[in-house]
Amino acid sequence: MTKNTSVNKSLINSSSIIEYYIIIWLDPNINHTNDNTKNSFESIQHMINSFQTFNNIDECSNYLKTVKNEQIFLIIVDAFDQQHVHLNNLIEETIQINSVFIFCNDPLKEKFWTDESKKIKGIFTEIEPIINAIEQNLNPSENNHSTTSIISTVDTNFDELDPSYMYSKILIEIILKINYDDKAKKDSFDYCRNYYADNNTILKAIDEFQQDYQNHSSIWWYTKESPIYLLIKDALMIDNIDLIVKIGFFIRDLHQDIKQIYSQIDRTVKFRVYRGQGMLDADFDKFIQHKGGLFSFHGFLSTSTNQETALAFVNAAKLDDKNIGVLFEMNIDPLICSIPFAPLDNASYYLEAENEVLFSTHSVFRIGEINQIEDRLWKVNLTLTCDMDEQLKCLTYDIRNEIESVTPWHSLATFLYKMGKYDEAVEIFTRIIEVNNDNDNSEKFMIRLSSTYNNIGLMHDSMGKYYIALSWYEKALEIQQKFLPSDHPSLATVYDNIGMIYRSLGDYTTALSYCEKTLEIRLKSSSLDHISLINAYSNIGMVYESKGDYSNALSYYKKAYEIQKSSLPLHHPSLALSYNNFGGIYNLTGQYSNALLYYTKTIEIQEKSLPCNHPSLAFTYNNIAHVYQLMGKYTISLSYYEEALKIQDKISSRNQLLLATTYNNIGLVHRFMGNYQIALSYFEKTVLIEESSLKSDHPSLALTYNNLGTVYQSMKEYSSALTYYEKTLNIWQKSLPSNHSSLATIHNNMGSLYDSMGDYKQALSYYEKSVEIQQALSFINHVDLASTYNNMGEAYRSMGDYPNALSYYQKALEIEQKYLSGSHPSLAATISNMAVAFEANNQYQEAYEHAERAVDIFYQAFGPNDSQTINFLEEPQHPVWKIILLKQCCGLNSKYSKSNIQEYEWFRKTFFSYFCPDLYLKQNQIMQFEHTFKIKYSPQGLCLPLINHELKIELILISLDLGFGVLLMLLTWLFIWQDRLLYLTLLKNKLQTQKRLSIISSNKSSIASVIQEPIITEIPKIPTLPTIEELDKPKQLVTTKSSETKRLYKAYLTALEDER
Repeated sequence: MTKNTSVNKSLINSSSIIEYYIIIWLDPNINHTNDNTKNSFESIQHMINSFQTFNNIDECSNYLKTVKNEQIFLIIVDAFDQQHVHLNNLIEETIQINSVFIFCNDPLKEKFWTDESKKIKGIFTEIEPIINAIEQNLNPSENNHSTTSIISTVDTNFDELDPSYMYSKILIEIILKINYDDKAKKDSFDYCRNYYADNNTILKAIDEFQQDYQNHSSIWWYTKESPIYLLIKDALMIDNIDLIVKIGFFIRDLHQDIKQIYSQIDRTVKFRVYRGQGMLDADFDKFIQHKGGLFSFHGFLSTSTNQETALAFVNAAKLDDKNIGVLFEMNIDPLICSIPFAPLDNASYYLEAENEVLFSTHSVFRIGEINQIEDRLWKVNLTLTCDMDEQLKCLTYDIRNEIESVTPWHSLATFLYKMGKYDEAVEIFTRIIEVNNDNDNSEKFMIRLSSTYNNIGLMHDSMGKYYIALSWYEKALEIQQKFLPSDHPSLATVYDNIGMIYRSLGDYTTALSYCEKTLEIRLKSSSLDHISLINAYSNIGMVYESKGDYSNALSYYKKAYEIQKSSLPLHHPSLALSYNNFGGIYNLTGQYSNALLYYTKTIEIQEKSLPCNHPSLAFTYNNIAHVYQLMGKYTISLSYYEEALKIQDKISSRNQLLLATTYNNIGLVHRFMGNYQIALSYFEKTVLIEESSLKSDHPSLALTYNNLGTVYQSMKEYSSALTYYEKTLNIWQKSLPSNHSSLATIHNNMGSLYDSMGDYKQALSYYEKSVEIQQALSFINHVDLASTYNNMGEAYRSMGDYPNALSYYQKALEIEQKYLSGSHPSLAATISNMAVAFEANNQYQEAYEHAERAVDIFYQAFGPNDSQTINFLEEPQHPVWKIILLKQCCGLNSKYSKSNIQEYEWFRKTFFSYFCPDLYLKQNQIMQFEHTFKIKYSPQGLCLPLINHELKIELILISLDLGFGVLLMLLTWLFIWQDRLLYLTLLKNKLQTQKRLSIISSNKSSIASVIQEPIITEIPKIPTLPTIEELDKPKQLVTTKSSETKRLYKAYLTALEDER
């Protein structure tokens, strides 16, 4: 039986920002401080990036707010001890502050300060101990934060490594092949100067390094802890691709020097080395769980043959309470693995080299025994190995071949493109053109130049700069058409890229013509299952998808997939693209479960084959979020959109249009959640990007206009909504086929708008056009069709045509029950609408059943504590509550009846909002009503000194001119919540006007008895009242438990007979 491995991610994560250290000296007398004090820190200037001084707490606080990723060491002079509370708050609130040192002449103040915060390391009367303490924090940084990879699986395959290992290894391989000229080296030195621009000590060291570099080996400079040593450690520590590229010449030289020493040693001798470092608790816990797995170091690995030297690093690491000290004991057999290493006895800057052995990059070890030595100190046995994750090995081989190009610089630029580093790739391609632009017009040179032009176009295409990309593609095409035959494969590549640009620009006819040219050339020059056909098939599928022809799109996607699965490794990124395409088709056709299935397959491959911040991951997170959004799972949807945004925010050369897509989708979720102002802000961000990047008639811009229209409609700003809908319709009618699904959407939305405006005939005409388009599609999005049917039902209901309304509701419901989950909010909306139509059509039993079912679904969809549920349940004007209220008032039990005295106010509002809308809207009449009835509220319950001013009551009832049905409801409300005798009295007053004075007079004693008991501490239990059918049979008496209730019902039924 085979086992599937689950998602593989690095267990030991580091920031993507270079470690940056700042020392802050806070001293009110800084202007008078001895210069020797500040100069004392010169010994560690090469290890820090900035030394800042402040004499004012507020100025220091403002500076701290600007610090994002840097580690801060704060030195406070005791003159500030009177403000220790303020300072302590500042220290605790600023997470970038690593350690705090109090510099003063009074050691007795130690308890006064150190009790305040764990970050405060103590009271110091001299500078030197502070410098030593800071240096201890700085020295272990390389060991503690080295980038490593470790498996992370559930069905554990212990030979599986993180994909970042593969990409950093391929990058180093490319760099080792590059011949760096003097200009490239100068660029590296200039980069170092720019990076350390505010540190004069380091700038002097860079000058020395540049001038004397050729006089010493790279190992000598590396162990001297020169500025470039720090940059290399930072770069390889966090897989900082940009920085690795910038200082690549030194990485290459260091590897070559290690390799030179390695070639001279006896490789038959096994030996053991040690390494001490700190690991975060959580990371070490995961490490322990993977005994027997593979563990790799991405950078140059510094070790020692002396265990005590390694333990010194461990003890330094343990100074940080967040760290667990780890002593690695590494067994090395040079015959097993070919990773170069070098003993540094005669090569180091230091005469006593601490028995150091330096390994080149990407060493891999097998995790052996793990034993605890003492509290927060562990010993881990590692064995150097050449074992490799077999799937990653295959993938590495394929990616390496795809990147391989005419020169290492071309390979490097292609690698950066695959990493999503588009700006950096453009920079290198541009440099290639500049270096080789020597007026060479030979055919070979021009063809190579056309390839570079095509690649630059591809970079701009990936960044959403479509017109710039198109200009580069056309330059490439012009050269190739001049020097190559018309069926050459290179022409097919450019045709394909131009075709996809036109797709992005919304010109699908032109796009398809270019993509078909590509396929024609590929089929002539390749076998039917050749890998070069994958992109041709996929891209044609994408064009058909954009045209709304999902059947053809799926057909081409399947052709691409059949070639991929037979020719590519299981975790190749191209396979992820096919799964993503399948998911897109299922999503567009409303098959959300299938869409999620394929998007999940996509993300699994991408997490195993791409770096964690790759743009493709953001794209897939966006797609998954969109499915959950359409399924009504808004909280889950937002979480995935936020993951997409996190990645997009970290990408320097991000595609602004993809960012706009994420903004647009987040806006949609907030609209569905009723957060209209938030939704509006996101749509406005989207428009801002799209209007600056796309033509005014681009289909994507129209989509955003449509979404703006939906928000304005929800906000009841119908004029603005209509303006945006009309913009959308005009653009889509010009740019899309007449049967495109988007046109069905805009017709549906315009119908909904006219429905909201009360123009039901106009609304129905738009709905009918929407249905006509949807039914003509080869792939029908059944969920969208259900939405339109539901809207048609609403229009007919508003027109009083209840049979037609119920017919369309039923059509919508049948589709939704088939394609949506049983707890989807759309189901609740449709069933709620049916309940209202049943009630209006006097089908009360069906109305009750559908109303309660709608509430049930709403509970299931969001849970009882979700804000949407709370808003729904507390909204008295929601239609389902009217029906549930009717049921309650007619004496039928409902699990949603309001019986708690604290909900009395809700009940009153609900009743009057439906049955006395004028009274509900006119607050003064409500106040008059309550004043007349002497209604007051108190913590104990309802205070009701009932009426003894009979004439006032009668005048109020007459002035409201309540009809019999409304009065009956009012009286039932009074019966349930107030007083049964008052209920009967008012009923008789209205029904028997000629007898009212005598009736009221005859009941004075009963009323008087009520007045003696003004506080009602408990609402009377709701009695079982007759149903509507029973009300039509006045002689049929309902059996009740209470003799008082029987008496009241007899009087009630008598009153009905008198009225008739």
